[in-house]
Amino acid sequence: MKLREIKDPWIAKEKFDYIANVQQKLNHEKWIEFIDKNLDYYTWLEDTADGRKTLDNLEAIPMEFRQSILDTHSKSKVYAEFSTKKKYYDVIITFNKDFGVIGTTFQKPITQEHLRKLLDMAIFLNANVLNNGNEIIDEKMLGELE
Repeated sequence: MKLREIKDPWIAKEKFDYIANVQQKLNHEKWIEFIDKNLDYYTWLEDTADGRKTLDNLEAIPMEFRQSILDTHSKSKVYAEFSTKKKYYDVIITFNKDFGVIGTTFQKPITQEHLRKLLDMAIFLNANVLNNGNEIIDEKMLGELE
């Protein structure tokens, strides 16, 4: 596998073709523990300037959308690698509570260092880093990536 073929990998306990078919769910509390131990790299959404602004203005948000906002601003999403030039974070990682998986979004090409950080997270959670939901990226594959 080539590094450029990896797009927005997942972290899950099992391979999947359809996210709704995942049976073994990740532990959200354990994920929070991992992130809290690595706040030198990750930033909770609710701790970003935009996140604080959203929560400060919660009263201006229509009632039917407030719970959704509170859910996403409740240790469900983290950011990393803020670009001062572009004024946004290049890495977004979201814990999907409904399906018990973690999704990623990269605003720049994924590097081996990104995959190393995801692999560390997956190992802590006793899970796998997955490309396309069904290709496991492990230590061996990480070393063989071109």
